[in-house]
Amino acid sequence: MRRVSLVFPCLLLALGACATTDRTAAEDALAADLESTNIIPASFDERQAIRSQDLLTQAAFWAEAHDLNPSDLEAATELSIVLRKLGNPVRAAEIGRQTLALYPDNHDLLLAYGTALASSGRGAAALEPLNRALTQRSDDWRVLNALGVAYDQAGDPDQARQHFQRALDLEPAEASILSNLALSHAMSGDPATAERLLREAMIRPGADATIRQNLALVLALQGRFQEAEDMASVDTSPDMVDANMAYIRSMLTTTRRYDALRTAATGSR
Repeated sequence: MRRVSLVFPCLLLALGACATTDRTAAEDALAADLESTNIIPASFDERQAIRSQDLLTQAAFWAEAHDLNPSDLEAATELSIVLRKLGNPVRAAEIGRQTLALYPDNHDLLLAYGTALASSGRGAAALEPLNRALTQRSDDWRVLNALGVAYDQAGDPDQARQHFQRALDLEPAEASILSNLALSHAMSGDPATAERLLREAMIRPGADATIRQNLALVLALQGRFQEAEDMASVDTSPDMVDANMAYIRSMLTTTRRYDALRTAATGSR
């Protein structure tokens, strides 16, 4: 099995430059070379089975598949998704950007790339690939949810909430949409509405520790620190709870408190 080592020509271009339907001659030559490479990927059954494993195991599997064949669309997309979930959205976005040179119109890859950008706080850059993904599939609630986060980060809360609402219309039981909508209200200075939405999200199927931590953040913003500490301590060490509460207290002393909240909320969405 031959190992392929590549430098993608897209790496030095500005964000979004790879997300074009017009590939250069060099990119076409790269695609043809990769397609002719004799690499045997993992079987369909192996790829299906890995999705039930923990995130670290998935990351190792997809990283190996991507390393063996950077033109493997499924491996690149899955690796980007898993790395973002593991807390490395910058690397996730890099993989997405590289792979878009070969598959510029793939819906799932555009979604993975845009979501990784938003997860790293680069919402304005995420708008282009996510809107392209939405054009392809307007009924994908995941794209609408990610766009809501991106618009919030880009400073357009009205557009953000419109997209969150469209996502909820399509998937009303999805807790993550409610959580993101709640953070949108919190960042606009309405923690009471955010609290109501987060408490509703907590009883939805699929609610996880992220939603509890968001609720702890919103409670602290209202000065209810003991409640916030109790909520945060379910999933976080006492030292981390203390550090988080200290950070939130410092936020409350600045006139740019909701700008600080936007930064604090980036990684949890």
